[in-house]
Amino acid sequence: MNGRIQGKFIGQKGLRQGDPISHLLFVLVMEYLTRLLIQALHHKDFRFHPMCENLKLVSLCFADDLVMFCKGNIHLVQILQDGYSQFSHASGLTTNLAKSHVYFGGLKSKDKKNILDCLNIEEGSFPLKYLGIPLRPTKWKASDCGIILKKINLWLHSWASRLSFVG
Repeated sequence: MNGRIQGKFIGQKGLRQGDPISHLLFVLVMEYLTRLLIQALHHKDFRFHPMCENLKLVSLCFADDLVMFCKGNIHLVQILQDGYSQFSHASGLTTNLAKSHVYFGGLKSKDKKNILDCLNIEEGSFPLKYLGIPLRPTKWKASDCGIILKKINLWLHSWASRLSFVG
């Protein structure tokens, strides 16, 4: 301090909940996972989930949630699982099986069973709410948007009532 040696401090490793740098580290770690999954895209047999193909979407991360997508085929699931296993081995992060589910849309029972046996994760059921929004295995219908529109209207009315438009 001020050009002089002023003593020392003992460094420790690890993060604590609420640490300001934890969000940045999460983003960096998830970037590594994303890159591993993008490498899986280059596998000659890889096929996207039909609704994700135009976007070339394989995964979404939000907070501590990870959602992965692919066409419902045991071989493709194993490709993604290999990428995730490599990530897990390198980072030390693992799946919380009690909070994890696999969701299927339009898949035969035999294929579902093979995938569930491979992943050792329970099957979830629709309708699924994620971040308060209902998800379904097919395209959204107008009725699905009603919940979102209702929430937006409530928010707008609440916002408008707090402001004064006198002037």
